[in-house]
Amino acid sequence: MSGELLFKILVIAILLFILLSLSGGLFFLIKDKKKNSNRMVTSLSFRVGLSLLLFFLLFYGFYSGLIHPHGM
Repeated sequence: MSGELLFKILVIAILLFILLSLSGGLFFLIKDKKKNSNRMVTSLSFRVGLSLLLFFLLFYGFYSGLIHPHGM
């Protein structure tokens, strides 16, 4: 496999993990009845970390030439 394809698969995998974490936060928001439960906050904090990782990964991919703009 080429480096570009692996990079794109990594970006898609991170996007899926972000969606999974977001849905977990929604589940904990609806189902958690404890007042002191931090599971929703932990899930959403993990999503923010993944989003930052994705941002820097895309920045690196653009800078290193792994991804190219379409020029629209």
